[in-house]
Amino acid sequence: SQVLLNQLRAVFDQIIELQNAQDAMYRAALEELQLRLQFEERKKQRELEGKWGVTASEDEEESKRMKEFQDSIPKMCSQLRILTHFYQVPFRLYIKLLTTSSDESLRFLSFRLDFNEHYKAREPRLRVSLGTRGRRSSHM
Repeated sequence: SQVLLNQLRAVFDQIIELQNAQDAMYRAALEELQLRLQFEERKKQRELEGKWGVTASEDEEESKRMKEFQDSIPKMCSQLRILTHFYQVPFRLYIKLLTTSSDESLRFLSFRLDFNEHYKAREPRLRVSLGTRGRRSSHM
């Protein structure tokens, strides 16, 4: 149905947003690691040449850059938490739509997507057992 398709698209959009944020965080961490290694290498090279490792201004600049990176970590983590929350909202709705579907295959898909019942435990409307989902009672 169109509703399921739209909800699946919303889930995928959130997955892409989360992936982009994780990639940005990973790139920032790798860049910081590379800069720290380069700084240490320059310091060692200068010491081998018989010079001071770093000047006070270089050390201050490095400390400032490191502090800026450390200050950015909580912001990046917060962004990931927010995106995680906004991922769960459409995903829970998608699971709910699958659970209440008249198509048995879609109901089973909901079970497979929530195989460890993580979302079922958090969403009261998903606590109906798989065996009774979407069944119509027949009165003969």
